[in-house]
Amino acid sequence: MENQSETNKPETNGFMKFLNAPFGRFLLIGTITILLLAPLARVIFLIEERKDRAEAIKEEIRSEWGSDFLYQGLVLRIPLKSHKAGKRYHFFFPESERTTLNVNASSKKRGIYHVPVFQSTNYTAAEFIPNLNDPTLDLSKAQIGLLALSETRISNMGKIEVNGKGFEIEQESVAEASPDKLFYATAPFTIDKSTTQIAVNTGYTINGSGKIILKGFAKKSTYHMNSNWENPSFSGTSLPNPDSFDLKKGFKSSWSIMNIAQNTKIGIDHSKPYGKLSEASVDFLEAIDQYQLNERTVKYAILVILLTFTVFYLIELIGKMSIHPIHYLMVGLSLILFYVILLSFSEQFGFARSYLAAGIGILSLLSWYAYSVLRSLKFALTILTAISILYGFLYVLVNLETYALIVGSMGLFVVLAAIMSFTRRLKV
Repeated sequence: MENQSETNKPETNGFMKFLNAPFGRFLLIGTITILLLAPLARVIFLIEERKDRAEAIKEEIRSEWGSDFLYQGLVLRIPLKSHKAGKRYHFFFPESERTTLNVNASSKKRGIYHVPVFQSTNYTAAEFIPNLNDPTLDLSKAQIGLLALSETRISNMGKIEVNGKGFEIEQESVAEASPDKLFYATAPFTIDKSTTQIAVNTGYTINGSGKIILKGFAKKSTYHMNSNWENPSFSGTSLPNPDSFDLKKGFKSSWSIMNIAQNTKIGIDHSKPYGKLSEASVDFLEAIDQYQLNERTVKYAILVILLTFTVFYLIELIGKMSIHPIHYLMVGLSLILFYVILLSFSEQFGFARSYLAAGIGILSLLSWYAYSVLRSLKFALTILTAISILYGFLYVLVNLETYALIVGSMGLFVVLAAIMSFTRRLKV
C-alpha cells in the first residue's frame, strides 16, 4: 500500500503543478467560467419571467384604461333611399380639418408595476363641401359623426355643432354594414339640396396609452398637439413641422398633411378613403425601462466575469501566490448575484439607484473576500479599484444607445492593452 501511495503522489503533484502553470490557470479559469453559465442562464430566465409578468400587468391596465388611439376624424354620413340589398350609406370626408389635442400624460400603478397613460382632450373644426345632387341620397337623415376603432375609450363626448347648431350624440353605432369601426353620430338631421358647405365643430376626450396615431381622412388636415410628456417618440410617414416643435416641460408640435387623391365632393359607399393615407404617430410609452436595462447589463456578464478573473490572475502573477479554484468559483457566483440584486431592487427603486446599491454590496463583498484570501490590503484595494472601474464603465455602456458599440470597443481595446502590458514578460 505504501508503494502504491508513493507512486500516486508524484502524479498528484504533477497535476497541481500543471494547474499552477500559466496555461493550466488559463484552462481552469475557462472551465469555471463555463460552469457559471448555468446559474447565469437562470438569471436571464428570471429577467424574462419578470419582464413578461410586467407586460401582462401593463396589458391589463391598458385594456381597462384604453390602448392606442387612432384618429380618423369626422365624416358626413347620408343613407341611400330604399335599397334591396339593405341599408346603405354614402360617406363624405372633409375638405379641411383642424384638430387641437391637449394630451395630459400620467402613470397608472398596480403593485410594483406602472404604465404611462394619457387623456387627450380634442377640439376639431371641419368643412365639408359635398355634392348633394345625387337623387338616391336621403337628405332628411344625414348625420355627422366621429369615426373610431372599437377599442377606443371615449370618456366624454360633447355636442357636435353643424353650421352653428348644436346636436347631441345620439348613440354609438357601427359605421357601415361590415363594421370595422364605430361611429359616434348626431341624431339624423335634414340638409338642403342646395347646401354647398357644412361647418362642423366638436370636442371630446379620449383615454388611452401607447400611441396617438393621426390619420385623418380630410383632404387637408392640420394638427396641433400640446402635452406634458417629456420624452415623445415621433414616427409615421409625416413628421412634425420643423418650426413648430418645442420641448419645454413637455412638448408642442404641429403637422400639416395633404391627401391629394381625396375627392371630398363625391361620396363613396364605405368609410375607408381611396389610396394610402399619410399618418403621424406620437409614442407615449417609456423609451426604456428597467427590464431592458437589466437585459443589456446581463449581456455583458461573461465579459465582467472574465475580466474580474483576469484581475485576480494578474495579482497571482505579480504577488507570486496561488488562489484556490474554489475562490475563483466564489468570486464568479458573487458576480452573478449582482444581477439578481440589481433586478429585484430595480423593480422597486429604479435602475440607477439599484445599480449603485448592488454595486456597492458586491464590491464590498469581493474586497473583503480578496483581503481574506490574499492577506494583502494593497491587493484588496487593487481589486476594489479595478472592479469599480469595470462596473462604472458597464453602467455607462448600458445607458448608451447610439454610441454603445464604439464606446464598448474602445473600452475593450484599453483593457486588452493593459492586460498585454502586464503579461508581455510572461515565460512559458
